[in-house]
Amino acid sequence: EVGTGMLFQDLKRTYARLRNKPDPYATLAEINLRNEKSKSGIVKAIDNLSLKVKKGEVLGIIGTNGAGKSTVLKLLSKITAPSSGKIKYYGDLASLLEVGTGMHNEMTAKENIYLNGAILGMSRSEVKKKFDDIVNFANIGKYVNTPIKRFSSGMSVRLGFAVAVFLEPDILIIDEVLAVGDADFQKKAIKKMKNIALQKDKTILFVSHNMDSIRQLCNR
Repeated sequence: EVGTGMLFQDLKRTYARLRNKPDPYATLAEINLRNEKSKSGIVKAIDNLSLKVKKGEVLGIIGTNGAGKSTVLKLLSKITAPSSGKIKYYGDLASLLEVGTGMHNEMTAKENIYLNGAILGMSRSEVKKKFDDIVNFANIGKYVNTPIKRFSSGMSVRLGFAVAVFLEPDILIIDEVLAVGDADFQKKAIKKMKNIALQKDKTILFVSHNMDSIRQLCNR
Protein backbone atom coordinates (compact mmCIF):
# COMPACT_ATOMS: atom_id res chain seq x y z
CA GLU A 1 0.00 0.00 0.00
CA VAL A 2 2.91 2.35 0.69
CA GLY A 3 4.82 3.48 -2.38
CA THR A 4 1.87 3.39 -4.79
CA GLY A 5 2.56 6.97 -5.92
CA MET A 6 3.96 10.14 -4.40
CA LEU A 7 4.31 10.41 -0.61
CA PHE A 8 1.47 12.97 -0.59
CA GLN A 9 -0.83 10.40 -2.28
CA ASP A 10 0.16 7.68 0.20
CA LEU A 11 -0.62 9.99 3.14
CA LYS A 12 -4.01 10.93 1.68
CA ARG A 13 -4.85 7.26 1.12
CA THR A 14 -3.78 6.31 4.66
CA TYR A 15 -5.79 9.19 6.17
CA ALA A 16 -8.88 8.19 4.19
CA ARG A 17 -8.54 4.55 5.29
CA LEU A 18 -8.20 5.52 8.97
CA ARG A 19 -11.48 7.44 8.64
CA ASN A 20 -13.13 4.48 6.83
CA LYS A 21 -13.44 6.60 3.69
CA PRO A 22 -12.93 5.30 0.12
CA ASP A 23 -9.58 5.62 -1.62
CA PRO A 24 -9.54 9.23 -2.96
CA TYR A 25 -7.71 8.06 -6.08
CA ALA A 26 -9.96 5.08 -6.89
CA THR A 27 -12.32 7.25 -8.96
CA LEU A 28 -9.40 8.33 -11.16
CA ALA A 29 -8.51 4.76 -12.11
CA GLU A 30 -8.93 3.82 -15.77
CA ILE A 31 -9.80 0.48 -17.34
CA ASN A 32 -6.73 -1.56 -18.28
CA LEU A 33 -6.73 -0.93 -22.05
CA ARG A 34 -3.07 -1.20 -22.89
CA ASN A 35 -3.21 0.38 -26.37
CA GLU A 36 -4.78 3.63 -25.11
CA LYS A 37 -2.85 6.58 -23.70
CA SER A 38 -3.29 7.07 -19.94
CA LYS A 39 -5.09 10.21 -18.76
CA SER A 40 -4.71 9.87 -14.98
CA GLY A 41 -1.70 7.58 -14.58
CA ILE A 42 -3.75 5.22 -12.38
CA VAL A 43 -5.05 1.96 -13.87
CA LYS A 44 -7.30 -0.74 -12.46
CA ALA A 45 -5.14 -3.81 -13.02
CA ILE A 46 -8.04 -5.98 -11.81
CA ASP A 47 -11.63 -4.83 -11.41
CA ASN A 48 -14.74 -6.49 -10.01
CA LEU A 49 -13.12 -9.89 -9.49
CA SER A 50 -14.83 -12.43 -7.26
CA LEU A 51 -13.97 -16.10 -6.94
CA LYS A 52 -13.91 -19.00 -4.51
CA VAL A 53 -11.41 -21.84 -4.69
CA LYS A 54 -12.39 -25.01 -2.87
CA LYS A 55 -10.01 -27.00 -0.71
CA GLY A 56 -8.23 -29.59 -2.83
CA GLU A 57 -8.98 -27.82 -6.12
CA VAL A 58 -6.40 -27.20 -8.84
CA LEU A 59 -7.31 -23.91 -10.51
CA GLY A 60 -5.70 -22.87 -13.79
CA ILE A 61 -5.50 -19.12 -14.47
CA ILE A 62 -5.05 -18.17 -18.14
CA GLY A 63 -4.98 -14.91 -20.11
CA THR A 64 -2.88 -12.67 -22.32
CA ASN A 65 0.23 -10.82 -21.12
CA GLY A 66 -0.78 -7.88 -18.94
CA ALA A 67 -4.27 -9.23 -18.25
CA GLY A 68 -3.66 -9.22 -14.47
CA LYS A 69 -2.90 -12.89 -13.74
CA SER A 70 0.30 -12.25 -11.78
CA THR A 71 -1.35 -9.33 -9.98
CA VAL A 72 -4.05 -11.71 -8.69
CA LEU A 73 -1.35 -14.04 -7.38
CA LYS A 74 0.55 -11.16 -5.74
CA LEU A 75 -2.66 -10.08 -3.99
CA LEU A 76 -3.28 -13.62 -2.76
CA SER A 77 0.34 -13.90 -1.59
CA LYS A 78 0.13 -10.58 0.31
CA ILE A 79 2.93 -9.08 -1.77
CA THR A 80 0.50 -6.36 -2.90
CA ALA A 81 -2.53 -5.11 -0.95
CA PRO A 82 -5.86 -4.61 -2.73
CA SER A 83 -7.16 -1.04 -2.92
CA SER A 84 -10.63 -2.43 -2.16
CA GLY A 85 -12.23 -5.76 -1.36
CA LYS A 86 -11.23 -8.69 0.85
CA ILE A 87 -9.18 -11.84 0.53
CA LYS A 88 -9.60 -14.79 2.89
CA TYR A 89 -7.75 -18.07 2.92
CA TYR A 90 -7.27 -20.88 5.40
CA GLY A 91 -3.98 -22.71 5.97
CA ASP A 92 -0.30 -22.23 5.06
CA LEU A 93 0.38 -20.60 1.71
CA ALA A 94 3.55 -20.82 -0.40
CA SER A 95 4.15 -18.85 -3.60
CA LEU A 96 6.51 -19.30 -6.51
CA LEU A 97 5.81 -16.21 -8.60
CA GLU A 98 9.11 -15.44 -10.28
CA VAL A 99 12.70 -16.63 -10.38
CA GLY A 100 14.11 -16.61 -6.87
CA THR A 101 10.86 -15.85 -5.03
CA GLY A 102 11.46 -16.07 -1.29
CA MET A 103 15.19 -16.64 -1.74
CA HIS A 104 17.89 -14.48 -0.19
CA ASN A 105 20.63 -13.93 -2.77
CA GLU A 106 23.51 -13.73 -0.27
CA MET A 107 22.50 -16.95 1.53
CA THR A 108 23.42 -20.44 0.37
CA ALA A 109 20.91 -22.92 -1.03
CA LYS A 110 21.01 -24.84 2.26
CA GLU A 111 20.34 -21.71 4.33
CA ASN A 112 17.49 -20.72 2.03
CA ILE A 113 15.81 -24.12 2.40
CA TYR A 114 15.81 -23.78 6.20
CA LEU A 115 14.71 -20.13 5.98
CA ASN A 116 11.72 -20.99 3.77
CA GLY A 117 10.81 -23.87 6.06
CA ALA A 118 10.77 -21.51 9.04
CA ILE A 119 8.58 -19.02 7.11
CA LEU A 120 6.10 -21.84 6.44
CA GLY A 121 6.03 -22.64 10.17
CA MET A 122 8.08 -25.84 10.05
CA SER A 123 10.52 -26.90 12.72
CA ARG A 124 14.20 -27.43 11.90
CA SER A 125 13.82 -31.20 12.31
CA GLU A 126 10.89 -31.28 9.85
CA VAL A 127 12.93 -29.41 7.23
CA LYS A 128 15.91 -31.71 7.90
CA LYS A 129 13.77 -34.77 7.06
CA LYS A 130 12.91 -33.34 3.66
CA PHE A 131 16.23 -31.64 2.97
CA ASP A 132 17.74 -34.46 0.84
CA ASP A 133 14.52 -34.79 -1.22
CA ILE A 134 14.56 -31.05 -1.96
CA VAL A 135 18.23 -31.08 -3.00
CA ASN A 136 17.81 -34.19 -5.17
CA PHE A 137 14.69 -32.86 -6.90
CA ALA A 138 16.37 -29.51 -7.60
CA ASN A 139 19.48 -31.37 -8.77
CA ILE A 140 21.83 -28.94 -7.00
CA GLY A 141 23.78 -31.34 -4.75
CA LYS A 142 27.12 -29.92 -5.90
CA TYR A 143 26.05 -26.35 -5.11
CA VAL A 144 24.18 -26.74 -1.84
CA ASN A 145 26.66 -24.44 -0.03
CA THR A 146 26.82 -21.88 -2.85
CA PRO A 147 25.10 -18.47 -2.49
CA ILE A 148 21.94 -18.20 -4.61
CA LYS A 149 23.37 -15.17 -6.44
CA ARG A 150 25.75 -17.58 -8.22
CA PHE A 151 22.84 -19.69 -9.57
CA SER A 152 21.44 -19.48 -13.08
CA SER A 153 17.74 -18.58 -13.40
CA GLY A 154 16.94 -22.24 -14.15
CA MET A 155 18.75 -23.46 -11.03
CA SER A 156 16.98 -20.84 -8.90
CA VAL A 157 13.59 -21.95 -10.22
CA ARG A 158 14.37 -25.62 -9.59
CA LEU A 159 15.34 -24.88 -6.00
CA GLY A 160 12.41 -22.52 -5.40
CA PHE A 161 9.96 -25.08 -6.80
CA ALA A 162 11.45 -27.95 -4.82
CA VAL A 163 11.24 -25.95 -1.58
CA ALA A 164 7.65 -24.91 -2.33
CA VAL A 165 6.37 -28.43 -3.07
CA PHE A 166 8.34 -30.54 -0.59
CA LEU A 167 7.57 -28.32 2.41
CA GLU A 168 3.90 -29.14 1.68
CA PRO A 169 1.89 -25.96 2.24
CA ASP A 170 -1.93 -26.18 2.25
CA ILE A 171 -2.10 -23.75 -0.68
CA LEU A 172 0.50 -23.60 -3.45
CA ILE A 173 0.57 -20.67 -5.89
CA ILE A 174 2.70 -21.05 -9.01
CA ASP A 175 3.20 -18.48 -11.77
CA GLU A 176 4.75 -19.06 -15.19
CA VAL A 177 8.16 -19.85 -13.63
CA LEU A 178 8.29 -23.42 -14.91
CA ALA A 179 8.86 -22.06 -18.42
CA VAL A 180 12.37 -21.08 -17.27
CA GLY A 181 13.29 -24.70 -16.52
CA ASP A 182 14.43 -27.23 -19.11
CA ALA A 183 12.12 -29.91 -20.60
CA ASP A 184 13.14 -32.62 -18.10
CA PHE A 185 12.49 -30.32 -15.15
CA GLN A 186 9.09 -29.26 -16.53
CA LYS A 187 8.01 -32.90 -16.83
CA LYS A 188 9.24 -33.61 -13.32
CA ALA A 189 7.50 -30.51 -11.95
CA ILE A 190 4.15 -31.35 -13.59
CA LYS A 191 4.38 -34.93 -12.27
CA LYS A 192 5.09 -33.65 -8.74
CA MET A 193 2.17 -31.19 -8.91
CA LYS A 194 -0.11 -34.01 -10.10
CA ASN A 195 0.90 -36.03 -7.03
CA ILE A 196 0.11 -33.03 -4.80
CA ALA A 197 -3.22 -32.54 -6.60
CA LEU A 198 -4.18 -36.14 -5.74
CA GLN A 199 -3.98 -35.20 -2.04
CA LYS A 200 -7.49 -33.90 -1.48
CA ASP A 201 -6.46 -31.43 1.21
CA LYS A 202 -3.95 -29.54 -0.99
CA THR A 203 -4.97 -26.58 -3.17
CA ILE A 204 -3.03 -25.29 -6.19
CA LEU A 205 -3.40 -22.08 -8.22
CA PHE A 206 -1.44 -22.37 -11.45
CA VAL A 207 -0.77 -19.65 -14.04
CA SER A 208 0.60 -20.82 -17.38
CA HIS A 209 0.54 -20.03 -21.09
CA ASN A 210 1.18 -23.72 -21.76
CA MET A 211 -2.31 -25.11 -22.37
CA ASP A 212 -1.06 -28.72 -22.31
CA SER A 213 0.18 -28.18 -18.73
CA ILE A 214 -3.13 -26.54 -17.77
CA ARG A 215 -5.15 -29.46 -19.24
CA GLN A 216 -2.92 -32.07 -17.59
CA LEU A 217 -2.99 -30.53 -14.14
CA CYS A 218 -6.08 -28.43 -13.54
CA ASN A 219 -9.66 -29.47 -12.84
CA ARG A 220 -11.03 -25.94 -13.34
